[in-house]
Amino acid sequence: MIGKQVLATLLATLWAVAPTGRVQEVRISPNGDETEIAVITNGDVEIRDFNLRDPARLILDVHGAVNELPEGTFEGIGRGGVVRLRTSQFTDDVVRLVFDLARPANYHTAGDGGRFTVRFTNPGGEFEPWSTNAVTSGTVAMLDRAPEPTPTRRTMSPVATQDAMGLERITVAYDSASMLEVLAGFSEFAGVSIVPSADAAGMTVQGVDIRDQRWDVALDAILASQGLGWRLQSEGILIVDKLEGIRARDTLQTETRVFKINYASADSVASTLERLATPNRGQVVPYLGANSVIVTDAPSVVARMDSLITNLDVRTPQVSIEAKIIFVDRTDVMELGIIYDLKDLQGNSINDVIGVPDPFNPGEITNETLVDLGGNSVAVLANANDRVLAPSLEILASVAFGDFSLSAWLQALEQHQLSDVQAAPTVQVVDNHNARIQVGEKTPIRVLDAGTGNTQAQATVQYEDTGIILDVTPHITNNNQILLDVSAERSGIQTEIPDVGFTFLKQIGQTRLLLDDGETMVIGGLTLSQVDRSETGIPFLMDIPVVGALFRTTKNSERKQDLIILVTPHIVN
Repeated sequence: MIGKQVLATLLATLWAVAPTGRVQEVRISPNGDETEIAVITNGDVEIRDFNLRDPARLILDVHGAVNELPEGTFEGIGRGGVVRLRTSQFTDDVVRLVFDLARPANYHTAGDGGRFTVRFTNPGGEFEPWSTNAVTSGTVAMLDRAPEPTPTRRTMSPVATQDAMGLERITVAYDSASMLEVLAGFSEFAGVSIVPSADAAGMTVQGVDIRDQRWDVALDAILASQGLGWRLQSEGILIVDKLEGIRARDTLQTETRVFKINYASADSVASTLERLATPNRGQVVPYLGANSVIVTDAPSVVARMDSLITNLDVRTPQVSIEAKIIFVDRTDVMELGIIYDLKDLQGNSINDVIGVPDPFNPGEITNETLVDLGGNSVAVLANANDRVLAPSLEILASVAFGDFSLSAWLQALEQHQLSDVQAAPTVQVVDNHNARIQVGEKTPIRVLDAGTGNTQAQATVQYEDTGIILDVTPHITNNNQILLDVSAERSGIQTEIPDVGFTFLKQIGQTRLLLDDGETMVIGGLTLSQVDRSETGIPFLMDIPVVGALFRTTKNSERKQDLIILVTPHIVN
């Protein structure tokens, strides 16, 4: 029985229609300040065009036609920006015309019957018209081409767009074509030199249909399907061979190259490249003095490292971080108390509130605390040791009865304190790196090591960062937003505990959030509120409702500390 593939090939051959068109002439002539290329055809044809930037080429594929022009290269045209022309019967029904240009050109096309024209700005001066019919056969350099097997179907329709890496994309399909034909098509399309091995040249490519892919990816896929690989030599020539041959070549050859690192650090790049190096053979050495990486390995490995370094060593964007740190300390104090002093006029007295004659220095009044025993009498002080410090109001009432005098002081104080401390630091940091802002001081802490046995005690000093500390790490996303890791801290020494050390008061806030460029984040709620209330007075009497207020001293103190942090990141272009 005849196989399905053989039957399909026979049917396609029987049903194939011979091309009806012919390519008869190519003309190059001036048209004002433009160069006009005219392709003269006969019959029903379709012309597709595309161009290459590097090298600069204009390619015309005439579909449904045979070539009546000499196949080869027309050298020495050198006019109107056209350097040379190459013609070939690309497939059974496609004629390819390749114009090498002096520089890339933006062109426009037009078709009218059997005349297809391409026009672009003339980069030179005036020139004489040129035509393939006017060129003698002796001036045509014919290309030596080996006879090729006739494929049942072969199409190659490049797309003149480029991807992000600047490589042309290609659409190809092969039912049955020799490897030489495939490689010749890619060489013409990409403008590279391809040298196949004897084993690769004798292979046939079948059943391949690749659409809109980078030409190097398409070539790699076709070669991989045949068990082949390719290696790019330093001169820019592609060597196509079996994978065993490629590995054997790489085993015998090594290449040493120095890569200059511009933005990343040489040691970080080197640690990444070491994973790609050939075991027990490849070497990757960072040279920090020039921020470079020295690589010695097989040429194919070095080429892969070169491509990877291009993606790793990119300019890192920076972020400018504007911070505003606000610390508000509010203290409200209210104190109210009554002090009583009972003395006799000539007898005992307790000198603590009212000055009395100093018994040791007659004639002088003393305010020191002392007891003067002058007879059988009573002297009394009430609330004398719990006064209002620096009172704003003092009222004195004094009553004399018999040999005694009773004095009473009413002391009152109300105080409001407000402290507002603000800092507005600005720091610029590389993406994905930490920025630290500290508004405060390093507090020395004495640490005592008691020692053991015969070891003497030793004292050392450690330093603790205190104050307002802000740690920010920005991450720029693909859509130019900023992901911030933020840690805010306010700390300070609170008290000292004997034989232990200091205690620290800390307020810490940590968060991660997503911001737009220039958007402000606010860290609030770092508030400390402390309320103190104390009452001291005469026992029993101070507890009497209503009247008890006359026999006690009341102190109220409220302290609030607020910390507000505002952070605004900006992407530095």
